[in-house]
Amino acid sequence: MYGGSKEKALFLIRIQEKREKMCLFGKVYGLNSPKTIQCSQELDTLLNEYYQLFQKTKKRYSVPIHRHTVTNSYARQYSLPYAK
Repeated sequence: MYGGSKEKALFLIRIQEKREKMCLFGKVYGLNSPKTIQCSQELDTLLNEYYQLFQKTKKRYSVPIHRHTVTNSYARQYSLPYAK
């Protein structure tokens, strides 16, 4: 059903319209207004749905890095007193 560039563009338009509506509600009714909060939650739902439909197919690869190694090399490089 979803996946084409036209569907993706239409979905992004829906997200942008909801974002603009939420900003308007925030200005008119305040950020803590039930209308603003409901609109924000609807925007969250749209964004989550967009991610599941269109972004999940792209795999992101990350290089694992060990925190201990980074910390020790930084400490040695700058000769911090607690690194000795």
